[in-house]
Amino acid sequence: MIINNDALKVIYTNADGLLNNRQDLKLLIQCLPEPPDVIAITEFKPKKIAQQLLISEFHLDGYTVFHSGLDNNNDRGVLFYIAHGIQASLVDIPSAFNEYLFLLLKDTQSVNRSILLGNIYRSPSSNQVNDYELCDLLDLIQQKFPIPKLIVGDFNFANISWYDADGCGVIARCTDITQIGNKFVNTLNKNFFIQHVSEPTRQRGLDVPHTPDLIISSDSCLSEIEHLSPLGMSDHSVLMFRYEWNYERYISENKF
Repeated sequence: MIINNDALKVIYTNADGLLNNRQDLKLLIQCLPEPPDVIAITEFKPKKIAQQLLISEFHLDGYTVFHSGLDNNNDRGVLFYIAHGIQASLVDIPSAFNEYLFLLLKDTQSVNRSILLGNIYRSPSSNQVNDYELCDLLDLIQQKFPIPKLIVGDFNFANISWYDADGCGVIARCTDITQIGNKFVNTLNKNFFIQHVSEPTRQRGLDVPHTPDLIISSDSCLSEIEHLSPLGMSDHSVLMFRYEWNYERYISENKF
């Protein structure tokens, strides 16, 4: 059976280790009015790994999992869960930036209406070389992929404040004396990317809330972003939104 849809239902969060929080993710999905089409997770691996993880440990009924960083002990890992019936494939984008994952969500009617979907994790300890590679990666995907782009992730730019400028969009105010924050904002601007998150997404203890988690797109086709409670012991909000995109999803006739 083919179902026509007018929007992707997306949730994103930094799970700070998904194995301990997977049951919380399942409960969240069950509580939502509609199951998400796309689930994006950064830091799906725990900080300390006692033994090699298997991708089967991250299985989620109804979804295909795509991941990066599972076999690298230095990475925290990024992944996507894509609902069954949505055509998705890995995209190989050469970059020296540490942790990223890109998929092509395919429209069956026209390749020009496909979407490049990205998930990025920038560690708080990222060095200058890696930071510049991030900006080069954003330049590259804008140059090489003339299709809509939707990127989520934990960018950890503590010195960038994002605020809604009275209906004129989300604006950045940067106090980064190292200049990488300014370079990142300038990279978004020159590539006509829109950053949509204006409210804090993380608070730990008595720390000042800030916005490490971002949603970036090449257009303004997003609904209002809902901030949900973190998964388990994570201190990052779950961000939920809809991205306008007409697509077909194939549902098995004998499902349930």
